[in-house]
Amino acid sequence: MKITKNPLAAVLGILCIWLVMAAPETVHAQMDDSGIAKAFKWRNIGPANMSGRVSDIEALDEDFTTVLIGSASGGVWKSVNAGTTWVPIFDTYGAASIGDVAFYQPNPDIIWVGTGEKNPRNSIAWGDGIYKSTDGGKTFTNMGLESTHSIAKVITHPSNPDIVYAAAAGHLWGYTGDRGLSKTKAGGKP
Repeated sequence: MKITKNPLAAVLGILCIWLVMAAPETVHAQMDDSGIAKAFKWRNIGPANMSGRVSDIEALDEDFTTVLIGSASGGVWKSVNAGTTWVPIFDTYGAASIGDVAFYQPNPDIIWVGTGEKNPRNSIAWGDGIYKSTDGGKTFTNMGLESTHSIAKVITHPSNPDIVYAAAAGHLWGYTGDRGLSKTKAGGKP
């Protein structure tokens, strides 16, 4: 990488980068029209690590306007107006990395959150178990599976709120911790 000591060249370089980021399709179209830009090949220069990944979207079967989104690195968000506005509902708990979210469809006040990103990658974040809310996401309680690192799927029984399945991948880089399919018949209680 060549570093220039010419301040004007540095400012122009920063301005060009800013223009491309601010309106890439406009700049790209304008530059393609000029003779000098035709020699350049466009390529992605970042970001090096992706962020803001959505790991799960869950809506109510009978009311699509109530939606949960689990983020690989940003907690759980809830909308009650079809995504017009969102409220974070999982900011004060043990993990910001979410693998899966689930409503108990007959009673949407019951929400399950499996923590730990489910897509293995070099910048994966892990979780600290499975959480349950019985008040629509106002509060959550950790119901166990703390050493699973990553809960990729949570499935609630269609008619029994006490039966829940959780699929856990376990530790990505080792053989420690719990992994596999877990089931509770007591709503997560031991």
